[in-house]
Amino acid sequence: MLDHQPDSVKAQAPSEDVSPDAVVAINFVADAGKQMLESSPSVSEVIARLRQFLPAVDLDGCSLDANMSSITVSYWQPGMPLPLTTMRDVQVSEPRLEQLKAVDSLLDLYEKGGIHLGEAYDQLRTLHHTPHLKRRYVRQAILVSVLGWVLFLDGLTIPTVLVALLATLLTFPIDTVVSRLRLPLVFGTVIAAVVVAAVPNLLAASGVNLLVGPAVVGALFIYLPGRSLVSAVIDGLTNAPLSSLSRGYQALVTAGALAFGMLIGSSVGIGFGLTYQPRVDATPLALSILGATIGVLGLAVAWGLPRRQLFPTLLIAATGWLVVALNLGGAQTSDWFPYAIASVLVGVLGSIIAAAQRTAASVYVGVAILPLVPGFTLYSGMLALAQGQTSNAVTILGSAVAISLAIAVGVATGVALGRNAVDAFRWVRVHEKR
Repeated sequence: MLDHQPDSVKAQAPSEDVSPDAVVAINFVADAGKQMLESSPSVSEVIARLRQFLPAVDLDGCSLDANMSSITVSYWQPGMPLPLTTMRDVQVSEPRLEQLKAVDSLLDLYEKGGIHLGEAYDQLRTLHHTPHLKRRYVRQAILVSVLGWVLFLDGLTIPTVLVALLATLLTFPIDTVVSRLRLPLVFGTVIAAVVVAAVPNLLAASGVNLLVGPAVVGALFIYLPGRSLVSAVIDGLTNAPLSSLSRGYQALVTAGALAFGMLIGSSVGIGFGLTYQPRVDATPLALSILGATIGVLGLAVAWGLPRRQLFPTLLIAATGWLVVALNLGGAQTSDWFPYAIASVLVGVLGSIIAAAQRTAASVYVGVAILPLVPGFTLYSGMLALAQGQTSNAVTILGSAVAISLAIAVGVATGVALGRNAVDAFRWVRVHEKR
């Protein structure tokens, strides 16, 4: 099974009773799981994929447990005085979808016999040290995404687009400052939200003719925690309660930080005497779909989505928003039911295409769900709160929560339905061949 051992694992066998192959295999599984988890998928998907892989390295019956902060692999075989156990710390940051796909493909290649375990381990270490996209390319992709989200919300209004891009540019140094000062990431989220909300308000107060709401929300779309919320529900429905709670808490903290930042930034405009209501009329359908597609494309590139997955992701995202737009006339409303239906469709399509391309469903779903996330509803609620309309704010924010939950549950349901459909199709094909 093993031609050669990488230097990092040659000396890890604890005793002569333990097979060197088992030592390498268990470390390989732990390192592969660590890299997949740090790429920010749902934890349950990583556990399911690794358990599927265990028989290929003769670790049947191996105990495997993971959450957002660690992964533990434990194996016992006859003759061993104690179980062989290894653990890795996990540090989840921004999504790295190219790394998730690359590790998944490496596992697939080994399962097919196309590579030996030692070689696979060396490739895994190479993947770990392969840098993400250069920062300037990531920032360019983010700016493209912001352009798309403003089109999605408002159509082509040049001043609004330019102001949203300016606000986004001003947030780029925040990550560097937060990192150097070793501050919690939530501080960076709050500061970014304040900047993104304050800049359009200040420019509108100075006489620039723009739509403040689309400028603010278009720039904030890249921070919305839709991916975390969906992962939380998927993990909760697939018996990963600790990860579900962690993801859910992360989503709530991020949403709260954004809301607090928006409240401060919007208060700047109120202090200058600005009074306005969020625009809720419909963007033309063609422009809203084009904007959603551009917005998803920008974030997909920034998050490292492989080229092979780009077109299916864009297609799923456009289809999901089309369902909502046809039901709501393209307007941003508080009706949660169309969002639930669209989310189920996104989950079904994402899981079926993922099965066809042998990758995790969250690679597609976590990006394609973004047009459905109620960023404008959240902004409307915080704006009402800043203007002292407390009862109206509570109603609107309640709608944002209802839509968010409908999206998360809808996606999780769709992913489950899609997986069941794929399993049923495979079962039928196997029995037809017999």
